[in-house]
Order: sequence, then structure tokens, then C-alpha cells
Amino acid sequence: MNKSFLSLGSNLGDRLGYLKKAVDLLGKSEDVNIIKISSIYETEPIGYKEQPNFLNLVVEIETEIGPEDLLKRCKEIESCLGRIKREKWKEREIDIDIIFYNNLIIEKDYIVIPHKELYNRKFVLLPLCEIDPDFICPKTKKSVKTLLSSCNDTSIIKVLNNKIQSES
Repeated sequence: MNKSFLSLGSNLGDRLGYLKKAVDLLGKSEDVNIIKISSIYETEPIGYKEQPNFLNLVVEIETEIGPEDLLKRCKEIESCLGRIKREKWKEREIDIDIIFYNNLIIEKDYIVIPHKELYNRKFVLLPLCEIDPDFICPKTKKSVKTLLSSCNDTSIIKVLNNKIQSES
């Protein structure tokens, strides 16, 4: 089995509903097993600020499929939930990014693992640190908690009391 961490975010419509449906669809995949789900974090947008706040979380999964197929699955779930393609940094119904996949380092036009922006995003590092603070980034050889402590992101992030349960 392969271990992967996915970051999920939504800032349009029923943000919590989109996150729940995405986690549910991931869990219903026969080749994906959800291990842990972080708390939900409300975060201000990065880049284009004139849009609603995001709800974000991180999911740890085990999967039998490779990273390219996992990316395809994430895009299928986004499409199934009605994600509309917009400009970079703009609002989105649902966004699912692969943060880590085992200890692989992949740098291709269509897939980069570890996710290239994770080091600059507290909204990824905080929930990731919640579920696996000691995971070592294969690229930097630093733990997630070390990456979080050295992150320069000053955005306001608020942990919410509700958590999503996997139905799988």
C-alpha cells in the first residue's frame, strides 16, 4: 500500500458540504483507504483576496494506485462535484491536491510531488502537522512540524470545532 496526503479546500457555496462529499467519494473508491482526517481550518485566500474564506483539511490515505492515477482520481472528484476551471488564485467549489505520495519526488509538467507550494502554505502544513507531525518531506528531509515552524505564511487561520468522519 502507498501512503499519500491530500489537501482539500473549498470557498464557494456549501464549503463544508463540498469537503464532506469529496472525502466521501475518496472513501468510496475501492482502491483508496482513508486513514486520518484533520480538523477543518478556515483560512483567508492567498493571491486574489476579494473572495470568500476557504475551508481546508488534510486527509491521509493508503492506496493501491500510482500517483498519476491518484491525480486523475482527484480531478474526477473535483469534476463530479462541479468544479469550474477559473484563473489561478480564484475561488473554487473544491480543490484536491496531492501533497506527498510515499517518499517520492516527482517533477513533471502535469504533476509535482511534494506539492511545490506546501512550504509556503500554513493552511496545508497546520492540518498536516495535526495528523502526522513527524512525517519527513523527501525533498527537504525535514519533518512537517519543522516545515510549519519555518513557514513564512502570516495568513489568519482558524481551526473549527467540527470534523468530517469517513463513511467508508
